[in-house]
Amino acid sequence: MEEKSPPSTSDSQQQEPQLNIPATDEPIIEGEQPITHNPPPVTEQDMEVHHHAHDPAAPHHKKNWKSYFWEFLMLFLAVFCGFLAEYQLEQTIERHREKEFIISMIEDAEADTAMIHEVIPENLSRIAYADSQAIASINYKGTQIENSRIYRFHRYFVYRPDLIYPTDRTLFQLKNSGGMRLIRNKKAAACIDAYDRRGKMVINQQSYYEEYLTQTTEASAKLLNYVELHKKSKTSRLTYDSVKLINPDQTKLLELANKSIMFKGVMQMYVVRLQEMEKEAINLIATLKKEYHLE
Repeated sequence: MEEKSPPSTSDSQQQEPQLNIPATDEPIIEGEQPITHNPPPVTEQDMEVHHHAHDPAAPHHKKNWKSYFWEFLMLFLAVFCGFLAEYQLEQTIERHREKEFIISMIEDAEADTAMIHEVIPENLSRIAYADSQAIASINYKGTQIENSRIYRFHRYFVYRPDLIYPTDRTLFQLKNSGGMRLIRNKKAAACIDAYDRRGKMVINQQSYYEEYLTQTTEASAKLLNYVELHKKSKTSRLTYDSVKLINPDQTKLLELANKSIMFKGVMQMYVVRLQEMEKEAINLIATLKKEYHLE
C-alpha cells in the first residue's frame, strides 16, 4: 500500500492567490456610495427679515406723530370708558340704596304714626284723672266717697304710662353708616332731619314724664295704703268702697295735689310733642312718596 505524501508547501502558496482572484469574465460591481445633499449656501439677499413694529431700523414701518396720537387716543378712550362704566355702576347701586332707605323711612314714620294715634287718647284721659285727683286732694273732707275717689283717680293716671319710642332703625343707619350722603333730594333730606328733631323732642319730654310720675307716686305712698290694696286684689275683685288714707294730713294731701298738677302739665306738653311729631310724620310720608314717585 502506497502512502500519500503531503502536498508541498510550494504548491499551496501558488494556489492561494488563485482563490482570491475573480474570474475575468464576470462584471465587477462597485459598492454603493451614500447620497449626500449639500444645499447651496443662503445669502443675505435670500433671507426674509421681519422687523418689529416699533423697530426704528425699519424705514417702511417708521411712525409719525399721527400714529402716536391715535395710539394715545385709543388708550385714553379705553381707560375713560372703563371709568365711566364703573362710575355708572356705583351710581346705580347708590340710587338703589337710596330708594331702599326712603322706603324704610316711610315704614318707620307710618309705624310711629300708628303708635301716636293710640297714645294720645290714653294720655288725654290720664290728664283728666290727674286733674280730678288734685281737686279731690285739695277739697278733702274725710268722707269715704272722697277716699275712694283719691284711690281710684290715682290708680288710673299712674298705672301703666302710655309712652312711645320712635322707630329709629333707618335713622340710625343713615347717621352711623354715612347713609345721609345717599339722600340727594334736598326736600327729602330736610324732612328727614325735621322728623328726627321732633322725635328727639318727644324723647326729651318723656324723661320729664317719667320723673314727675315717680314724684307723684312717692307723694301718694304717704297717703294711700298699697298693702291693703294688694291683699284685696289677691282675694277678690279690687274695689275702693272701704279704703282709707294712712294719714289724712292736709300738708301731705296738698303735696299730692301739687305733684298731680305738675305731672298733669308734663303730660299735656307730652301730648303736644306727640301731635307735632304726628304732623311731621304725615308730612314726611307725603314728601317722600311724591319726590321718589312711590304713590
